[in-house]
Amino acid sequence: MSDRKQVVIAGAGPVGMAAALKLAKAGLDVTIFEMGDDLSVDSKASTFHIPTLELCEELGLMDDMLEQGLVVPLFQQRDRKGGVIAQLDLSLLKDETKYPYRLQLEQSKFTRIVRKHLEQYPNAHLVYGSGVASAEDHTDYAVAILNDGTRVECDWLIGCDGANSMVRQSFGFEFPGETFAERFLVMSTTFEFRDVMKDLAEVAYITDPDEWMVLLKTPDHWRCLMAVGPEEADDYAVTDERIQERLNGVLADLGHEHVDFPLVGKSIYRVNQRVAKNFAINRILLAGDSAHMNNPLGGFGMNSGFHDAWSAGDVIEAVELRGADAQKAAQIHGVVRSEVCHSYVQANTKKNFKDMQEKDESARQARNDMLRALQDDVEAQKAYLRGTSMLTSAHEAIARVRSELAALTA
Repeated sequence: MSDRKQVVIAGAGPVGMAAALKLAKAGLDVTIFEMGDDLSVDSKASTFHIPTLELCEELGLMDDMLEQGLVVPLFQQRDRKGGVIAQLDLSLLKDETKYPYRLQLEQSKFTRIVRKHLEQYPNAHLVYGSGVASAEDHTDYAVAILNDGTRVECDWLIGCDGANSMVRQSFGFEFPGETFAERFLVMSTTFEFRDVMKDLAEVAYITDPDEWMVLLKTPDHWRCLMAVGPEEADDYAVTDERIQERLNGVLADLGHEHVDFPLVGKSIYRVNQRVAKNFAINRILLAGDSAHMNNPLGGFGMNSGFHDAWSAGDVIEAVELRGADAQKAAQIHGVVRSEVCHSYVQANTKKNFKDMQEKDESARQARNDMLRALQDDVEAQKAYLRGTSMLTSAHEAIARVRSELAALTA
């Protein structure tokens, strides 16, 4: 068995990398075990909301993120055939935050930015080709068992190893919820949608009872998100022919001629709404998709995972640097992050999915009327933006964790 490590993190995705940098900056020794031979090139997530940007500033990442990302203060709710329903302006929150916008930056770029910063810390170690295959709880310490059988003792283990988390599965934590019948198709194209939709914002949620769509501008291309019905095979859904047909269907609704979309990426994946029964057991904490999964509408997944990581870091710092009781501190993480996930992330992502494809005309009209009314009521729009940007929920949850941890050492 190897010498005991202070903190082990399973997984070098955006959540695990953020947790590692926070802990390394606090002076703690941290080792990340990543199954892949390098950081992933997957970019399923690309939206950073206000509270996440504020935390990234604390980590010293914002200069690099702004250099590589796209600042987006405006986003739209649109109807596929009727155009703009409402345009929302995050700059209205400029007196409440330094970052009154969304930042579009693919997660593969973010993790590489974090790696550059981690390399400045001799107490941070990133190990490739070694995934955590299982874990053991020994109350006062944990053991991470790597895929080659190596046993690594650690004071703390954070499971950031995704939806199929072996850390979570090691303890039989239930992961209840549902898998959508629909799959989500993500397509990337360099076609300039604003040549057709002149009033298009760089983030647009396009509702339709039959075929909704999300358009997100990144520095390099447009990302297009659409649902794939249960009757359509994966292999067919991702063919260039089928993608061209669907994207041209959107243009046809606007009276535009057929175009040949230059595609630079495509992927299809199943969508889950699930929350683990437990987020913490003694010195083992879960964060991100290891603990909860949700559909991507609203951009809450990676952001809430980042906030999980921040909570986990606060817990470990409180115990290691200020003498808080480890079991009590870990349970604060488990309770608070679980409550936020259920009451905010899960509730809002489910609502977003329902709204995007609402078939009841009266319900669609009522929602559209509410959104249009925000254009003439600045305070109401600001309240709406605090919700959609996660500003209120994140601030409250982070403050609650820190308050409860402080009480342990008072």
